[in-house]
Amino acid sequence: MYAPPLASIVLAAGESRRMGEPKLFLPILGSSMLRRAVAAVKGFGITVVVTGAYDQEIREHLADIDHLIFTYNAEWQAGMAGSIAAGVKAAAAYKPDGFLVTVADQPLLGKASLRRHFYTFMDHPESVVATWYPERLGVPAIFPARFTDDLLSGEGSRGARQLIAKEGDAVKVVRYKEPPEDIDTPEDYRRISARIGQSSPTNDDPS
Repeated sequence: MYAPPLASIVLAAGESRRMGEPKLFLPILGSSMLRRAVAAVKGFGITVVVTGAYDQEIREHLADIDHLIFTYNAEWQAGMAGSIAAGVKAAAAYKPDGFLVTVADQPLLGKASLRRHFYTFMDHPESVVATWYPERLGVPAIFPARFTDDLLSGEGSRGARQLIAKEGDAVKVVRYKEPPEDIDTPEDYRRISARIGQSSPTNDDPS
């Protein structure tokens, strides 16, 4: 069986309650937030899309993209850790060297950004690679395969953050000029869309 360097897990299970509509289908940078998130991780290995509230709609939205693995998290309301566990379970049979965990609502992070995580992991294949935020380290993050059982446990809504924190100074940190921004509300979407219209995205090019 093909053993990929990474299994990229795109978390797309939420219902977008704060947005008031399914945010991952909203247009941005000539695509949609979800399609941009998937495009950003293609080429690093296998790609797993974890669905939940909008399972069928997501499958249809991405139907023209080859070689995606879809997995449904029936307990998507319980938090991110369960979706990560669902993605890892779907990917583990391929025996990847590591798991790249990303969220689908950070559209300014494209492939050029995630290459930084990928190459850092290639240089340090036994280390967690995480993204710097002012208050903590977080996703996008890469977990070596030795963390498979921990990721499968699906305990709590902050399982990935707890694993990152537990590794302490051993974590390899990727810093951007500005930390990645989630789009959660209509105000977020309008603000970031307006900024994109005025200049190039801060963290990445739009390709």
